[in-house]
Amino acid sequence: MRQSKLRAVSARPWLLLLCLALAATAGVIQARAQPNSIGFISIDCGFPGTTSYVDDATTLPYAPDAAFTDAGENYNVSPAHVAPELPTIYRDVHSFADGARSCYTLRSLTVGLKYLLRASFMYGNYDGLDRPPVFDLYVGVNLWKTVDVSSRPGARVVAEAIVVVPDDFVQVCLVNTGSGTPFISGLELRPLKSSIYPQVNVTQGLLLHSRRNFGPLDSTDIVR
Repeated sequence: MRQSKLRAVSARPWLLLLCLALAATAGVIQARAQPNSIGFISIDCGFPGTTSYVDDATTLPYAPDAAFTDAGENYNVSPAHVAPELPTIYRDVHSFADGARSCYTLRSLTVGLKYLLRASFMYGNYDGLDRPPVFDLYVGVNLWKTVDVSSRPGARVVAEAIVVVPDDFVQVCLVNTGSGTPFISGLELRPLKSSIYPQVNVTQGLLLHSRRNFGPLDSTDIVR
């Protein structure tokens, strides 16, 4: 049984402080229940070219990020950090060496709809410096998470937020805080039913605190 522990954190003005909440991953179950993936946005940040590919584990199409941001550069992670089982999105990164704030814009959303946002990060010594950075991640103007992959180059960090979008687009931004160059491996958006996570509205959202898989049948960890 997979459970998620969600906590809402302060994100001015629309993410207000909430108590810790423990809930089943109803949002993920809802996403799995949509075989046609209507409304899904799945981006492999750093993937070269303009052609999408189908992920072997999730069977979902992932697109390059050229249509979502006009800043930064693509890099492959070091071969030393690429194992056969490593998901494709972690094999490359999009790095933002120039500018203090760099954003992805996800468009064609439904105003007032509830969405799950997921951002994934693995440094993988892509720049050869062996200095994993620390930087901030924002949803629009609101702080989402401080991304810290400084423990080791192969560490993975996943940030999730459930939000109600007030416009027909949403921006996810990486902000350089002086502790290394921001980068990102993957960015995903999933529409959710309005009936789940009633705490979430246009003024406040929920952030993932942790997820644990109790009694997995195998070592595969698929989250669509």
